[in-house]
Amino acid sequence: MSAIFDHETGETPLSVATHDELAALVERLTALTGGPVPSVAEITIFEDPYGFPMLYVGIGTDHGFVQEMADPPRSTVGDPEAVGTVPFDYVAHTQEIPARQVVPRDVVIEVLTAYLDHGGLIPPDHPHLHPVD
Repeated sequence: MSAIFDHETGETPLSVATHDELAALVERLTALTGGPVPSVAEITIFEDPYGFPMLYVGIGTDHGFVQEMADPPRSTVGDPEAVGTVPFDYVAHTQEIPARQVVPRDVVIEVLTAYLDHGGLIPPDHPHLHPVD
């Protein structure tokens, strides 16, 4: 898979093929945060970025979110009663993410691992992804 999350990776996406490389990506994204607003990355399958669902992923030191751009689109769901938005940062631009989609960091890592392990096709019954309303 490949990741874009800053100007450097926008020109040359970061390639991720192993669990160790995924852990390094997560740490690199967390280090970008540098404050209370977590960073966002676009994750695709390197060999065929348009043939598989893209992930839009935010991850900070303790929370994050995942949105899967599939048919139907799915996202993580933390507190289904949460209202409002939570700010995330994508290349120095604030992205307002629905608060109900924000989950603990471990859940984000679990979904990213499923994406990597299943070649970009997270199983439809994955417990942490739900159809977007």
